[in-house]
Amino acid sequence: MIKIPNNIAHSKSSLIYALAYFFERASYYGVRSIIVLYMVSETLQMSNQEALVIYGWFSVFVGLSKVLGAFLGDLLIGNKTTILVGGALQALGCFILCYKSLISLYIGFVLIVLGSGLFTSNTIAQFGKKYLNKPKLLDAGFSLLFVAINLGSLLGVLAIGYFTDLGFNYGFVAAGILITLATVFVFFTSENKEVMLFNHKSIILNKKLLYIISVIILSAIFWSIYESTYFSVYTIQEKVFDGINIIPKAYLSAGLNSYFGIIIITILVLIWSYVYTNSFFKIFLGLIVSALSFMILLFIPETSNALSLFIFSAFLLSFGEMLISPILYSIATRFSNPKYLAIVLASVTIPSMLFYKISGIIGEHYVEIGSSVILISSIIILLVLGVLAYFLYLVYKKDDRIYLTKEVEEFLS
Repeated sequence: MIKIPNNIAHSKSSLIYALAYFFERASYYGVRSIIVLYMVSETLQMSNQEALVIYGWFSVFVGLSKVLGAFLGDLLIGNKTTILVGGALQALGCFILCYKSLISLYIGFVLIVLGSGLFTSNTIAQFGKKYLNKPKLLDAGFSLLFVAINLGSLLGVLAIGYFTDLGFNYGFVAAGILITLATVFVFFTSENKEVMLFNHKSIILNKKLLYIISVIILSAIFWSIYESTYFSVYTIQEKVFDGINIIPKAYLSAGLNSYFGIIIITILVLIWSYVYTNSFFKIFLGLIVSALSFMILLFIPETSNALSLFIFSAFLLSFGEMLISPILYSIATRFSNPKYLAIVLASVTIPSMLFYKISGIIGEHYVEIGSSVILISSIIILLVLGVLAYFLYLVYKKDDRIYLTKEVEEFLS
């Protein structure tokens, strides 16, 4: 562990980008939470199957649009301009959804998909560039961004859900206002003129590629496991919560990961802001903790007496996720050329989308495979990934010392 000097702190611009992303995530996830209900309501009268198919394609194209937004921002019109265009398109899409027709639905969807893709990939890149001259603070920085993501998602769903009770139009207008606020915040941020290209001359190109490719693989497999175990966790959860009437089941089950995630990542931001630890070691620890979470699920008895054990397992899984997710972005940012940072960060999500397809196949055959088989397989894969992460930690340990020397940091700051 290395103590981070007091003169190295989060900049005002990075905090503004985090706040902008908070409002954008609140808008996006708020719309996602009500859109299926809107499609099957008396207004459009779609069947559940039709609505879910459209929703599925909506999610897929949002992922693909991030890549488009990244190329547009890095190669053509600049990251900040792309963010502003994306925010405007997303806001327009939310407001168009207020018009109650099928055509308005599709136009609104297209605009939200394009807008979100342009906004998110470039916002993350702009945020990351604020830390290139503060390498010890990169992990803390992306952990801070995940505070914004998790808190924005949770509060957005609650707030837009509240307004939707008054009518779907109120929900869509609220979402449009939130993304407009996000865009205004970005408009008043400064460009990254102060950020110079950090070449890592002491670290050869092959190693940089090794680190970035490793991050992409780890991200894809981890999120595939996370999604694949959903039905197993849900089945155990239903048995554990059966007969519990003190706390509404929906609040207790659906909100556990969100509540724990927000608390844990907030604490980690405070820790990583004052103490630096090797990034790959954090990922190694996160993978082991996640495996332990699934191990606990295997031994939970099928009674409501196992509630505390299930909650502890959910806590560990959230802890593991918060140790892994922000750090993956941090490592990718650290070893990428800042000129193409949005493209690299967007590319990290492409293999994950492919692996989600595998998760979907597992979900379709969940009953035949069995909950225990899925959990045991997930534990084994996570432990193997943990060994890989520890190997990368050992490989990177020497480079990390060079990369974080006091002389380099003083030169860059």
